[in-house]
Amino acid sequence: MISEEKYVELIRKVLGISLENNLDQKESILSPVTENQYIVAGPGSGKTTVLVLKILKYIFVDNIELNEIVVTTFTKKAARELKERISNWSYLLAKELNIQLDYDFDNFLIGTLDSIAEEIVSKYMDVEIIDNFTSSAIMMQNILIDERNKDKRLRQFIKQMKNNQGGFSASDINNQIQTIRERIYYDMIDKEELKKAADRESIVFEIIDDYLDQLNSRNVMDYAMLEETFYDLLKNGMVDSFSNVSILLIDEYQDTNLLQEAIYFKIAEYVNKNNGNITVVGDDDQSLYRFRGATINLFTEYSERINKELGINAKTIFLHNNYRSTKSIIDFANDYITLDEKFQQARTSDKPIILPTKETKEGLPVMGMFRNNLEELSTDLSELIYDLKVNKDYNVERHGKKYNISLKKTNPSIAVLTNSPKEINAFNKKRLPYYIRESLLYKDENITVFNPRGQSIETTEMVSLLCGLILQTIDPDAVMENNLDNLPPLTKKTLKSWRKYVKEYIDESNKELMHFDDKINMNELLKDIKVECELLSSESSENMIYYDIILETIIQTDNAINDGGYLTVNQVFWHILVPIASGAIDIDDDMFDVDLEDNVNIMSIHQSKGLEFDVVIVDVGSDIFNNSPSTSFKRFPRNGGVTHNLENYLKDYSTISYDYDKVSGLDKAFNDLIRRYFVAYTRAKSILILVGLNSMRYGFKGDFQDKIFIENVATGWSRDKKWHWDSLDNLLNI
Repeated sequence: MISEEKYVELIRKVLGISLENNLDQKESILSPVTENQYIVAGPGSGKTTVLVLKILKYIFVDNIELNEIVVTTFTKKAARELKERISNWSYLLAKELNIQLDYDFDNFLIGTLDSIAEEIVSKYMDVEIIDNFTSSAIMMQNILIDERNKDKRLRQFIKQMKNNQGGFSASDINNQIQTIRERIYYDMIDKEELKKAADRESIVFEIIDDYLDQLNSRNVMDYAMLEETFYDLLKNGMVDSFSNVSILLIDEYQDTNLLQEAIYFKIAEYVNKNNGNITVVGDDDQSLYRFRGATINLFTEYSERINKELGINAKTIFLHNNYRSTKSIIDFANDYITLDEKFQQARTSDKPIILPTKETKEGLPVMGMFRNNLEELSTDLSELIYDLKVNKDYNVERHGKKYNISLKKTNPSIAVLTNSPKEINAFNKKRLPYYIRESLLYKDENITVFNPRGQSIETTEMVSLLCGLILQTIDPDAVMENNLDNLPPLTKKTLKSWRKYVKEYIDESNKELMHFDDKINMNELLKDIKVECELLSSESSENMIYYDIILETIIQTDNAINDGGYLTVNQVFWHILVPIASGAIDIDDDMFDVDLEDNVNIMSIHQSKGLEFDVVIVDVGSDIFNNSPSTSFKRFPRNGGVTHNLENYLKDYSTISYDYDKVSGLDKAFNDLIRRYFVAYTRAKSILILVGLNSMRYGFKGDFQDKIFIENVATGWSRDKKWHWDSLDNLLNI
């Protein structure tokens, strides 16, 4: 054990980190073991560094054992990175001190709340946990059986939830029922009372009950069930392994739901008894997951809530020095997050603006690229991306001043952030991500465009091969397939496309398929087709992701429903192939751990959370052509939207009062949109570019009509319909 002064000098000498340069970080890191903290960490403020140094201080100064510390993160990737940095830095510090650390970091309890819950729950019961994609596949099977997806009452209910806008598929129904099921757990809903009050939507609960019966009969849990079980164990005082926990650190607390808060508060009871502390870290301006049940007030009113519940006083610390971005980008982000007056009421009290450090460079101005149509935009944008990627100068002159838009850096990291990374929309029209991929591939086939969510996973070449080989093996003459008359048309079409693809593949490769009777051993079948699939999966990171996701789905589903290691042909169809073909599987961001540095990454803004790139290009309206209500949700909301409808439906049956803060559904929709673009704008280190059509730059649709304004939160409109960035003159338009 060393003194606090020695620790400060040690990290300065070994890690090159001076705490004197940031007093807020210093206050957080060097706090006493008994000090509870509420840390509001702005973008690029060194949050991860603070967490690591705080933990190392507990180890080297306070002599806290690893088994006394619990750390939760939002993603598995964040947990791995945090654990790796703690391990590496502790080794370096121990080496400088010439001591041997007798710590096993593999047993350090750090991970997502779900991973920690799984580890604890598995000690008390023999249960298997299925991931979201497998859960979705099983739910889809329950929706499609007996043609429930065609039930008029169900479709009316889903349509009402969607504000009666547009059609919907079996996949849309699945997503909505899955969301309701999860929110029943996350919002701690009295399910029986909710079911009693159900009218035409009672079929929703029939489907959910059948799903739960299926899981329970196989001793399987999904993540929502897991968290509830974990909470019950804690509530009943059964988690003996937490009896010595004195430190609880929670990252990304702004995306916490009510059930998770209840879990954290139960763990905090152990911490309190052991004279330790609970520290939460987050940023309300970066809360993006309300649609998954995250409740922003649990963060902004955290201090009051934990004091009322446990009598714990939490010290507020603001980390607002930004180490990531140039001064131009920081100024732009500050301007953006403060322009909507009503939004300020939804933020943490007394929140300071983001500040540059003494070393922060001025950098290039924030830029805008707006064109008359999608073709012009994609051509010019792809040219710019290419020049930046190969370190070629891109010179422009504006208002008599010359700008060299380059980084003087080979292969900079680049991200294109958009509301949806889909390359082709529901009406089969090509979108900006599609044109960027095609243009860059044409310019240089060595430039990798990474966009795993660009296509519907069931239509990809990788999934067509994997599922097509299974389909052709178990039903070579299409007898079963042709008898599935009650499937949605798109599902039938996908099954036929898989079979066609694989027949051509078999003809070319002379692949001989296995033969099964009615009993299918999925392990044997997957082993037989593994070589064929791995060859294709090795061709790209995207193919590998698709392969891993579908393979994991099949394995988990097989484990959940097989009888003595075997499935029937009917089970393989209904529980595996049909759900996948119906679009039940989505890509979980935590499913892949790909190095993003070398790619041109196209991703949703949600995907970009927690990441940073040299160059960030934000699509603020490449597919917004007019002031249509159909696009309002992604630029200037006209109602509370689907999430508000669901909250409104559930609110009378939860201990959450969604309206206790008197914020309307419409205002919450605006607040969510403002936060989304704030996250997008603060991912950039050196270059930030806003792109879209000229209707976004000038704020209205031109041609021969009068000026019909197209309000857009992303381009500086506030909800009172004032345009603060008129004609986007605050940008260097290139």
